[in-house]
Amino acid sequence: MATINIRGDIVGDDDKWIYDWFDMAATCPKDVKEILNTAEENEPIEVLINSGGGSVMAGQEIYSALKGNDRVTIKIQSLAGRAAGVVAMAGKSQISPVAMIMIHNVSMSGASGDYHDMQKNAEILKQMNTALAAAFVEKSGRPMDNILKLMDRETWLTANQCLEYGFVDEIISDQQAPAYTNSYCGMWLTDEKRQQAIAEKKQKEAKEAEAKEILEDLDFYGV
Repeated sequence: MATINIRGDIVGDDDKWIYDWFDMAATCPKDVKEILNTAEENEPIEVLINSGGGSVMAGQEIYSALKGNDRVTIKIQSLAGRAAGVVAMAGKSQISPVAMIMIHNVSMSGASGDYHDMQKNAEILKQMNTALAAAFVEKSGRPMDNILKLMDRETWLTANQCLEYGFVDEIISDQQAPAYTNSYCGMWLTDEKRQQAIAEKKQKEAKEAEAKEILEDLDFYGV
């Protein structure tokens, strides 16, 4: 069985290297497609979701890559939030009894301009909400207005609620459920720890560069 892990932030292919640099969990569409493309012809594929979400467009791309593949089974292990919730709608699915789905409105960062630009951005965000809601409508059969209302008030759904809403097909039984920790990925990482990691990495790189220079000098002088 092939396994696709949707962990950490969902990011675009061009940003994944930054997360790798800091040894932080993240998933990009390329990661998913590589496993899909290398899996055997009839090999089952499980998609394990432990993500608070991330890039809307990256989530849409992953959803589209998984959608319609009968070999795919999606398993929500902890949180399928935001863009990860959209990915969870891509096929037949199971959810841990302790897991949740969270859906909310699309947000935009770094916007600038006058009130015309802001009005246009607001319309774009509404259209993106509708585009993402379509995944939940397709999965559950619920009306679009119903899904948009859930998004508008930022809704957190338990496993039983997810089953009731039709967002998952079954709850993983006690016999099926693996052991999980009760840790949300965003809580441990503080600005202080981030800066510490950056400083330690720079220090390590400086030492490696110094050692490399010494070895090159020794080789130059034939030592």
